[in-house]
This record gives sequence, C-alpha cells and structure tokens, in this order.
Amino acid sequence: MFENLKKKFSSFIGSISKKEEEKAEEQAIVEAKEEIKEIESQPQMQQQAPVQEEKAHEPVREPATQTIAPKEEHRVLPKPQLAEGLMPEAKQAELKAGQKQETPRQAQPPPKVTMGTRLKGIFMREVKISESDVDPFLEQLKTSLLESDVNYNASEKILGEIRKELISKPIGSRDIGGEITGIIRSSILSTLSKGVSKNLLERANEKRQSGELPFRILFTGPNGAGKTTTIAKVANMLMKNGFSCVISASDTFRAAAIEQTVHHANRLGVEVVKGKYGADPASIAFDAVAHAKAAGINVVLIDSAGRQETNKSLMEEMKKMVRVARPDMKIFIGESITGNALLEQVSQFNEAIGLDGVILTKLDADAKGGNTLSILSGASVPILYFGVGEKYEDLVPYDPNFIINNIVPN
Repeated sequence: MFENLKKKFSSFIGSISKKEEEKAEEQAIVEAKEEIKEIESQPQMQQQAPVQEEKAHEPVREPATQTIAPKEEHRVLPKPQLAEGLMPEAKQAELKAGQKQETPRQAQPPPKVTMGTRLKGIFMREVKISESDVDPFLEQLKTSLLESDVNYNASEKILGEIRKELISKPIGSRDIGGEITGIIRSSILSTLSKGVSKNLLERANEKRQSGELPFRILFTGPNGAGKTTTIAKVANMLMKNGFSCVISASDTFRAAAIEQTVHHANRLGVEVVKGKYGADPASIAFDAVAHAKAAGINVVLIDSAGRQETNKSLMEEMKKMVRVARPDMKIFIGESITGNALLEQVSQFNEAIGLDGVILTKLDADAKGGNTLSILSGASVPILYFGVGEKYEDLVPYDPNFIINNIVPN
C-alpha cells in the first residue's frame, strides 16, 4: 500500500540528497586545499628563524687595533691567563658564558594533514539548503504527487510545509539523506495529525457511560465502496469490545443488498431488522432503533443505498434518514482507489448531512494512495479507519504514523 507515493518521496529524497552531498563535497575540497596550502607554507618561515637567532647570539668582537710589542722587561702574562688569575670568579663565569655559543633549536616540521582528514572534518559540519537548490526538486515532486491522486491544493499545502522546513534549518552533512527524510516526515506528520479524532469505540463508550443507548451510526457513500462489508467489520470490532449490535438493512434499492447484509449478520451472530425492496429506508432505520431500545442492544448500525453526490433525490432521501434515525455518527465509506474524485464526494456528503468521519476501504489494493493525503489536507472530516482486506479483522484504526511509515519510511 502507498507504494506509488513511497517511490515518489524516495526519489525526491535521493535526488536532493545527492545534490547537497555533491555541493558539500565540492566545498570541502576547496576548503581542504586552502588549509593544506597554508600549512605547507609554514616550514619556510620556521627555517629562517634559526639564522636570525644565531646572529642574535654571536659574540661581539672588538675592532682590531694596532699593538706595539712590549720590551722584554715589561712582558706580561697573556690576557686570558691574566683575566683568569685576576678577575673575580663571578666575572670569569660571566665571560665564559658569553664566549660559549648556543646551539640553535632545530625547527620541528608541521604535521602532515591528508585530504581525507580534511574532508572528514568538513563533512562533520552543517549544510544549509538554499531555495534555488530545493525549488526544482519540489516542482518535480508536485508533478509526482498529482500523478498519485493528491489534490492540487493538498499538494501545494504539503510541499509548502516541506519547503519551509528544508530551507529554515541547517542539516548535518554527515547524513544528509537521513536529515532530509526526517524533515519531510515531520512536515507531512503535521498535516496527518490534524486528522486525528475520537474514534468510533471512544464515542460509543462515552454514550454507554451516559446511559443514553442505543448508539446510532449511519453509513453512507457511493455504490461499490464496500459499505456492507465494512458495517460487518465494525460490528465485529464492537462485539469484541463488549457491545451488542443490530444492523438496519436500509438499502432497499440495490438488488441482493438485504441478502448480503443477512449473510454477514448470520456469520457474526448479529440481529438484522429488514423490510421489502422499495420500502422507505428511513422507516426501517426507525424500527431498528426502536428494537434496540426494547431489547437493550447497545449499537444500531444503519446501512443505506449507495449514491453519488450528484443524485439529488437520493441525497434528499439520505437527509430524511438523518432526521428520522437521528444518528450519533454519520460515516462516509469510500474506496481508496477512487482517485481525486474521492475528495469531492466527501466534501459534498459533508455539506449535505455533516459527516463525522471517513472509512477508506481497499487500502490493500491502493496503487497510489494520494487521496488519503487529499482528504486529510483538503477536507475537515477525519479518517477513522482503513479497510485493508476482506476479513472481519481487517479494519485498522487511523494512525498518522501508519501512513507516514508507509510513505516515507524512517
């Protein structure tokens, strides 16, 4: 599921990561060469230092003067011996120290820094993604999202969040791909988290605690979306959580709809209130609510005929069912493979009766998955559950992490 979206985001992350890595590598090479060039120039400066040091410690020689040899009777001892014999010991030590030449300290060569070391140091820094870098990739991603059935407005909203996050914060250059993945996950999660709402079980528990049973749920949506099968899945879930149920077979329009409802009810051990084909669906729903009150049944699950949002007469019939049965929840059942039309359907049904949630079916066969993002971003109706198979247990509660882990794996 969501395989198409997963490929699109993976391609986007790979492309922009490669671009930033190449840019960081180029900058690293430039900086490394500059630092190495600077270090290589240091030995020449240090080799000149000893020459100056030697000159500084060279003993001062007195200028040569012409001397006259003394007569034999006036000969004196050589000057050094005279100095050693007549000078104080401290003065002799000072003279010897002055005559001793110091050995200049040999300059140590600077440590060699390899290009690999320089590059490693550079890559431990941070990279700032510029608008000029990210915008071309975002345009490509927008096209990919539209091809994946993401609504145009939803695409703009999601990509706006991603763009803002990418260019607003520096990322570690050691793992550019991982950093970008984290930013994209965070951006999409901010949209997905807006669809979080109290699920059906939570509302049913609140109703039971208030003592105002039965809890009434009306299921509506277009033909072929798996409405009757989804009602059976919901009944199975409720019974496993301690609720008793009755199903109102109020789809009196579609052939074999009542028989299909009875088949599922018998397999689950659930009661069914039904009438004849062509009967008023609102009256059957009313009878089901009355039966639940009399029998102490917790929940009434009301089926309805499939209809398109453009069918005015059937939409009016649905409004009548709402007035008569007074459901606590009105849930739209739609196929996840419908495409962009799904958002329009949800919007029209919500305008007509005020929806409390959406259950998307056939997510296991979802080739694109973009309409999920469209509903969460473009409609004010939360997604409650996903149908992911034909078994009664194949009903997954809505979880933003479930979607993001399938679209942009961490």
